[in-house]
Amino acid sequence: MKLASLILLLAATLPAQSLWNATRPMPSLTSDAIARQVGDLLMVMISEKQTIKNKEQSDFGKSGSLNAALSSFAVLPNAFGTLPGMSATNTREFSGDGQYDKEGSFQTRLSVVVIDVQPNGNLIIEGRRQVIMDKEKKTVRITGVVRPYDITGFNSVMSENIANASIVYEGDGPLSRATNKGWLSELVDHVWPF
Repeated sequence: MKLASLILLLAATLPAQSLWNATRPMPSLTSDAIARQVGDLLMVMISEKQTIKNKEQSDFGKSGSLNAALSSFAVLPNAFGTLPGMSATNTREFSGDGQYDKEGSFQTRLSVVVIDVQPNGNLIIEGRRQVIMDKEKKTVRITGVVRPYDITGFNSVMSENIANASIVYEGDGPLSRATNKGWLSELVDHVWPF
């Protein structure tokens, strides 16, 4: 009997757990959840792929010759027994060949916030995600302008439909420092003439 009374007493003092949250705003039955105003959230599907190929070739050649002789020296007529002559030949050649191929892709999803609405209805968005794992910090940032027409029914937009998009992916940590050049190597590469 004492045990049952103790359980009822403890149960009465514990707060009730419920899935219902009375303070949460109810979704409207007549409107959708598409981002339209400042403070709304929007899902950006980042799918960027870049392929760069560049090939340059240049050839340059120049040659010249000069043959001259002094036939009269009127200032001092007897100064030279034989008048000096001059001959010169000059040849320059240059050949250069360069090729650059690079391919990269980046895919992720990121929730952004509408920070402003332009007079024509376009949305100014900004979002940032930072993940820290094993002392390695990865940060993704995106800003840009989204047309309401490009937002899907799932409240998402592809990154290729964002105007003035700025997508930044950067890392900081032991792994990033190990795979990047140090400041001295960067300086040597910058000033090295060969």
